[in-house]
Amino acid sequence: MVDLMPMIHAERAELADFLGTLPAARWSEPTWCDKWNVQQVVGHLIAAARITAPHFFSGFVRAGFSFDRTVERDLVGYAAGTPAEVLERFRGIVTSTRTPPGPKYVALGEVMVHGEDIRRALGAPGDHKAEHAVTLADLYRKTGPPLRAKRRLEGLSLRATDADWRCGEGPEVSGPVMSLVLAMVGRKGALADLDGPGLSTLRSR
Repeated sequence: MVDLMPMIHAERAELADFLGTLPAARWSEPTWCDKWNVQQVVGHLIAAARITAPHFFSGFVRAGFSFDRTVERDLVGYAAGTPAEVLERFRGIVTSTRTPPGPKYVALGEVMVHGEDIRRALGAPGDHKAEHAVTLADLYRKTGPPLRAKRRLEGLSLRATDADWRCGEGPEVSGPVMSLVLAMVGRKGALADLDGPGLSTLRSR
């Protein structure tokens, strides 16, 4: 089993460096993550790195068993304050070994996917190590709710054009591996980077 924690720490450090280059005004700009702006996404990443299983499940009950409401409530406090304050909180969890309840790869996916939600919305895609992106692609491709990658990829094959990675059977979708990861978890903006006879099917899902 691959040790994911060094990858998680490296990806958090890279994102922290990028966030440190942003002027305060850009922290209120929208991201690829639905209704969250940059500051809210960073708040969510902090919350996810500090959460414990008891806190999550008690919050889940209080939120009426709604995963989305649970996550929304948790990020509020961590996203509060100035961009500089939120960035300082984020830097404080870069080397944290705590991960959200569930498989360890959730923490890797959180920072890589949400990092790209921020970066791509601001016109600055990240440059991830191939090992990190391929590892995440392998782990994400069979996920059920809330990511639903398995359902989106059913009957399709994926092929990375910038790394040695492919999966599945059926009409092919090809492109950069990180864009394939984003597309498999529903980020429609990533579809512009992809090609192949299976693309129309993936787009419809």
